[in-house]
Amino acid sequence: MTTRTILIRSAMLAIGLGILATATPAFADRCAGPVSAEEAIRIARTAGLVRVTQLECDDGKWEVEGRDAAGREIEVEVDPRTGRIIKVERD
Repeated sequence: MTTRTILIRSAMLAIGLGILATATPAFADRCAGPVSAEEAIRIARTAGLVRVTQLECDDGKWEVEGRDAAGREIEVEVDPRTGRIIKVERD
């Protein structure tokens, strides 16, 4: 490898790590609370969720989407501070 290639790769790595470092705290702040993503999924399963297809933090709450035992779509909203189920939607 040439010196130029090493410098370019090092710069790209630094930029990538910088983006990752700034994105992670922003995501964590939106769903700040003791309930982690894994716990939100566990809580959503108590509402009938069987297969998880998507997990996101939206408007300060965990939204866990997936399918129930009958194969229907289900979305469960979980409060990241209390772990309480806010809403369950089935399609």
